Amino acid sequence: MKSIFKLLHRSERAALRTRARQRKDWLKKTDEERGLLLATQELQDRHSGQRCFLLGAGSSISHQDLSKLQGETVISVSNTFVHPLFRTFRPRYHVLPPLVSSHGKIYPTEKFVSWLKDMEQKTFDAEMVLHIGDRNMIEQNGLFRGQVVHWVEYGSWDGSFDFPINLAHIPKIWSVSEAAVTLAVYMGFSEIYLIGFDHDWFNGKLVYFFDHTKQHAMRPDQANLDFVDAEFQMRRHAEIFRKYKYLNSFRRNIYNANADENHYLDVFPKVDFDHVFESERVERS
Repeated sequence: MKSIFKLLHRSERAALRTRARQRKDWLKKTDEERGLLLATQELQDRHSGQRCFLLGAGSSISHQDLSKLQGETVISVSNTFVHPLFRTFRPRYHVLPPLVSSHGKIYPTEKFVSWLKDMEQKTFDAEMVLHIGDRNMIEQNGLFRGQVVHWVEYGSWDGSFDFPINLAHIPKIWSVSEAAVTLAVYMGFSEIYLIGFDHDWFNGKLVYFFDHTKQHAMRPDQANLDFVDAEFQMRRHAEIFRKYKYLNSFRRNIYNANADENHYLDVFPKVDFDHVFESERVERS
């Protein structure tokens, strides 16, 4: 029993440290930044009772008929705007991970700007969800002026499932997929379907539905990813999957609709992408 109390005490200390760091980070923000971050509260439960599809860049979506997403609420991420049917289903939201703070040592600013300009042209009227740490770069280059931008921030997480969802303090992410799922849960969707969230790192470092050497303005280079070995990926995915469990604990309404039957994303119930639409047609008839 003594060890249990010790563990409980330790978790309480961790929670207090997290709250202290949150407050310290918040006080470092300017009044304008705090105002922009607080403005994300307007997104809370915006889509209560609706369903959405989260579009990742995994290679499995090459085997799915994404024209079925037309008329659906879609949340896309990163470079998915190069999909040939992107114009057809026109995502409502487009999410990016932190750029400068997480990839600034790998890529120069010019590459980010080139990619973002390409993205701006091809995401149409999608509302952008961007890291406030990238705001100076984005505004100095006049990007996304014709689109609604929601600024979010990331910070520490004590691992507790009681941690409230707050777009002004999203637990630090390893993958943009975590940010997209966080957004969907925060906006109150009753059904959240993941497609292209393959997490098949064991098939290679840069496995997407597109050719990254030709269809990505950043031109990701394997030489910059020498540090990404199997141990790194396993530790990274352990953190990602725990975050998924945390996010699913709120409503247990997140489903894996990836095309790959041999998946190991067992955090969420597996559903058939096509069957989601077939079931809807039956219900309407």
